[in-house]
Amino acid sequence: MIYAIKRIIIQAIGILLITGLICINASETYKWVDKDGVVHFSDRTPDDPDSSRDIILAKNNEEPGGSAVKISAERPDADEKNPIRNTIKSTFTIKGSKNTGTGFFISPDGYAITCKHVIEANGIHTAILNNQEEFPIGVISKSNRYDLALILVTTHQKVPYLKFRDPFTMEAGDRVYAVGSSVGLQSTITDGLFTGVRRQMPSEIMAVQFSAPVNPGNSGGPLIDKDGRVLGAVSWKLLSNDGVPVSGIGFAVPSEYILNEYRGYTKD
Repeated sequence: MIYAIKRIIIQAIGILLITGLICINASETYKWVDKDGVVHFSDRTPDDPDSSRDIILAKNNEEPGGSAVKISAERPDADEKNPIRNTIKSTFTIKGSKNTGTGFFISPDGYAITCKHVIEANGIHTAILNNQEEFPIGVISKSNRYDLALILVTTHQKVPYLKFRDPFTMEAGDRVYAVGSSVGLQSTITDGLFTGVRRQMPSEIMAVQFSAPVNPGNSGGPLIDKDGRVLGAVSWKLLSNDGVPVSGIGFAVPSEYILNEYRGYTKD
């Protein structure tokens, strides 16, 4: 009797093992490459869809190929959900005859903002977009009061652009990001804190103070909040009495001034 029970149990275990193997063999195997170039095989897709551009699905444990199906893992609205990525695509390098600066699009038609001193310091201007395409720049207007210039990048196609936020709605200590071609390195991102909006004497012009590190080449680039909205255009840094830039004290032309000057060209 005991022997018969043991035999039944062994047979049951065998059936379960065979069933398990059949289930495993019938499962779907995914082959995907992570952002570091490492190839993975798994019975499920990666947890983070952004970690792989293409996922190869092979049924019944077949090696990818033949009847394999390619599934796109890149979400169409990824840029909209990633404000930093959208800012990078909306920002470009301004290459001149003497040095470089930064600009950012404010409309899908190619209108953009930069600093007036970036335009005045260079002769011929070329915009180098994030995808490394180069286009000519036309100067539309230079502000008589602020360190601002409106330019047009002739791309003959719609471009991503940035929207604005009033810096007076920010709180001291809020996180901010500066995006630009710092010392010629395109799409450099630095982060810091919002300090406030200060009145600059003797001109009494307001400026947004922030602690994100900026360097030559950042001028004209956007200072954004965590949602990718422009608080101002990076303009200058505080200098010591010896003429040495003071670390962690930068200033941007407020978005209010940009809108006052060029609201008719924005898409906000």
